[in-house]
Amino acid sequence: MLYDRSPIYAITHILIGFIAVWYPIIGIGGLIYQVGQLVLNIRAFPFEGKIRKGNNIYHTGLKVAEMGLGYAIGTLLHNRLKVSSN
Repeated sequence: MLYDRSPIYAITHILIGFIAVWYPIIGIGGLIYQVGQLVLNIRAFPFEGKIRKGNNIYHTGLKVAEMGLGYAIGTLLHNRLKVSSN
């Protein structure tokens, strides 16, 4: 793991990306949220109820990449479901 954090956060980012295939506003909101944290130089840990100072492009990129992974998985599944229904 690149950062010392609970796996729930990576799972959440992947799920956001996955759901964004069908509901793009979720993905847009996720991106705005991540960029907002970067601009404010904070990291939010909602499952722990904490906000910590300090953020960087590498950390934000990791979270966005996790969302991208979920989006890729969702897109593959979505396309697979379209092909099998034809």
